[in-house]
Amino acid sequence: MSSIRVEIANPEQIEDLQDLTKQLVEGLGQKFDPKRFDWGIRRRLFDPLQRHGILIAIDEDNNSVVGMIVAELRIDPLGSSEGYIRQFFLKEKYRSRGTGHLLLEKAMEHLKKIKVEKVKVNIKEKAMEALNLYEKMKFKKVYEVLELDLRPES
Repeated sequence: MSSIRVEIANPEQIEDLQDLTKQLVEGLGQKFDPKRFDWGIRRRLFDPLQRHGILIAIDEDNNSVVGMIVAELRIDPLGSSEGYIRQFFLKEKYRSRGTGHLLLEKAMEHLKKIKVEKVKVNIKEKAMEALNLYEKMKFKKVYEVLELDLRPES
């Protein structure tokens, strides 16, 4: 089994992050949008306050980036601080081997350090296999999210 380390992503790893994001988005049946990536990940990567919430898993055997998680701080309308897991992806080969657990653990450490009170995550229907990991980490289902797509069909 490979040795995995988790670290804060840096701007030199932007191509790896883009590749992982593309795999995540396309795996969910959506089209990868480079502009959305620039707005979502690249912007955070160059922000000294938000950068610490972008964590990557690196296979030390071949020094390749094999997974990522984006954990961010949000302030809810009532003023309490919430952590939010925005993006979480592992290459297929590294799933069910503890790598996801390690990434999520490190994200929780980051969120605790910045004093969030609760952590939330939305799980898309096509990514329900991640539910087991969240339940092992003591996440509880609090509500369901419904969505209506208002874009015109193409």
